[in-house]
Parts: sequence; C-alpha cells; structure tokens
Amino acid sequence: MALRSPAAGRRRQPEVTRDRLLAAAVDLFAERGYDGVRVRDIADRAGVTTGAIYSHYPDMAALLADAAGRAVDHAVQAVAHVGHGELDDALLAAATSAAAGRRLSREQALLLEAIVAARREPMLRQALGEVLRERFELVRGAIEQARDEGELRPDLSPDAIAWFLYLAPIGLLTGRAAGMAGPDLDDLRAVFKAVVAGLHQAPESAPELCPEDAPELPA
Repeated sequence: MALRSPAAGRRRQPEVTRDRLLAAAVDLFAERGYDGVRVRDIADRAGVTTGAIYSHYPDMAALLADAAGRAVDHAVQAVAHVGHGELDDALLAAATSAAAGRRLSREQALLLEAIVAARREPMLRQALGEVLRERFELVRGAIEQARDEGELRPDLSPDAIAWFLYLAPIGLLTGRAAGMAGPDLDDLRAVFKAVVAGLHQAPESAPELCPEDAPELPA
C-alpha cells in the first residue's frame, strides 16, 4: 500500500470511500476499542455498505492495521519524499513527530492499542506488521538513497537508521500514553540535531602512536 500525496483535481471515488472508512474506523476504535467495533458499525459511520468495506479490505484486522498506520504517515512522508539537501530537517521532523501536542491524537492512540491487541490476535499481528513494514521500507529506501548520494556516512546501515527513527517516536508515544510529561521539545530537537549531525561525518580516527612515543609501562 503506497502512501498517496494529495492529488490535484477531483479524486477517484474508491479513494474517497477508503478515506471515509479509515476516518470512521479511527473514530470508532478510539471510542469503543478494538473489541467493541463491528464491520456494520464502521459502514454505518462512513455511510457505506459493508460490501464497500470488503471491496477495500479482506477483514477487520486489515482495516484496523491501515487505520493505525495513519499515526506514522506524517513522519514517513517527511522522510520519503525529500529532495537533495533536505534530509536533516526531514529526519528531525520524523524523530520528534510524536512529541508535539499535549494529548495523543486518535491515530496515535489507535496505533498503541493495535500493537497491544496484535499480541493476542494473529490476524491483526500479520496485518499490522505488513502495514508498518511498508512504511518502514519507504523510510529505509529514502535513507539508502541519501547515503548513495553522499549525504550520509557510507559506514552506517540504512536499515539501522530507519529502525532508530521508528523507535524514537513510538517510545515517546508510550511515555505520553502512560502520563509521562516527556522532554522539553526544544531540548529534544537539540539532541536529535546532534544525532543527525553525526550521521554525516565519520568520527576522526585517533592518531597511531609510534613505538618511541608509546608510554612506558611500570615495571
């Protein structure tokens, strides 16, 4: 499932219907929880038939996973569609995206609930894994391209950098969900700026000591 950028002109009806389904699902899951929502409830809230749901998603788990994935779409888009020289700001936006705002958004709360529910629901676990993996691959691909173009250190793994960007926002979300105040946003940005700066320049190696310069060991 590729992320779509807003298109100019009139959108196709299937896209409109899908967005209505996702919006209805996010609202209902936030109000009632995963176990309290049925397919008919989402169809009624979206103003469509249940058949319209199954034309887009094979089951409720796939719909929930797609709705939960919206929580990371802003961060993913920030990194996946950057131009040359714009990566620093995009990485910073992605890493700190979960820290903005005083309360969790409905999409963010849904993502956390879906992660917990996925431990007991195998179908949801598979669907959520696929949704997040697709978004992860967009981020990883953008980082790999930036490394190939010389914007990032060649010795660092794009896969590991992408995982770091995934872990930072989710860690911030879990802290906020537990009532932790979290760091000052300006302080957090300063830390991530330092981290991002380290992705560009490899640390200088310590100069090798000549044998005659080596310190004498005590006898």
